Amino acid sequence: MKISGVHHIAFCTNDMKSQIEFFTQVVGMKLVGLFPMHGTEGATHCFLESGENCYLSFIQMPGPGVSPVMGVSHALDASHPVAGGAMQHISFNVDSFEELMDLRDRLRSNGYAVVGPLDHMISHSMYLGAPEGILLEFSTSEGCTKMTAAAWTDLQAAQTVGIELEDLKRFASPPAFAGHRGAVAQPDPTTAIYPTPIPRPMYEAVAELSDADIQEVVRYDPPEGVELAA
Repeated sequence: MKISGVHHIAFCTNDMKSQIEFFTQVVGMKLVGLFPMHGTEGATHCFLESGENCYLSFIQMPGPGVSPVMGVSHALDASHPVAGGAMQHISFNVDSFEELMDLRDRLRSNGYAVVGPLDHMISHSMYLGAPEGILLEFSTSEGCTKMTAAAWTDLQAAQTVGIELEDLKRFASPPAFAGHRGAVAQPDPTTAIYPTPIPRPMYEAVAELSDADIQEVVRYDPPEGVELAA
């Protein structure tokens, strides 16, 4: 079993059109999907292509939306705290330093202030702000030191967050697991770790269903869409 990368990162937005405008026209990502969100009435979901099998997604709920609180829901900047579980910043990969510089030209040509690139040894990275307070980074690892646990793990830094040497050894070599192709049953509902992204009523309705039955419950048949020119 191996995780091969990020499939998509999803943000809530109060203004999907502005986010799509920024990430397509300013950054240069391509819009590849825009449709009702599965299982959430009135919500709209979009996908922007940000790499091979990697997407940036936005979700807009019906109604006026919730305003961000800087320093709580959103990081104020790279040096101030934010609520646990909240995103501090997001970094997108660029394949080469030359392409990073071309992207900086594109961003600055659209009027956006960009800081960097800075040499972090593991990457060359540059920074700017995206709509709705998203802290955005673009990075390339071309010519940089490959990140490995042996080279980039600092015991003193680990100890400041309660991690000891034996913990580091476990974290760098997680236990192997032989999968059973999905045959493991759902945990006992009285002791299961509850998956918070799923509303409790929905979880109670679908948690014990078979894979085939749950697919029928959340099935979405898209209408015939308009073909966009490539």
